[in-house]
Amino acid sequence: MSASTGAFLEADLVAPLLETTVLGLDEATTIFFVGMASAALGSVVTWTAYRGYARNASQPMLFLAVGVAFLTVVPFVLSHLIDWTTDATDATVLLVVTVCHLLGLLAIVRSFKRPDSR
Repeated sequence: MSASTGAFLEADLVAPLLETTVLGLDEATTIFFVGMASAALGSVVTWTAYRGYARNASQPMLFLAVGVAFLTVVPFVLSHLIDWTTDATDATVLLVVTVCHLLGLLAIVRSFKRPDSR
């Protein structure tokens, strides 16, 4: 395959992907609204778990609330805040999101531990 044929095929394959729209919205807007829906639902789950902690003084529910917040709400807010206020690269934003996910998973794993066990 020559270089010009490869470039032609690449343009044919990539161009339709870049022009994809969902419900008349461009890709960035669609990703933003889906992320916001995920963060909103994560807020509901986080609040429900926190109420369980407050009502029953259940430490595992507190860790579950923190874990869900770090998996859904915190990465969405931080990634957009960093993207809008700084000149950070996509790699930096991705690193922040990945660290948030790691902290969220650690909190959820900690929530599985019985309060009276060591």
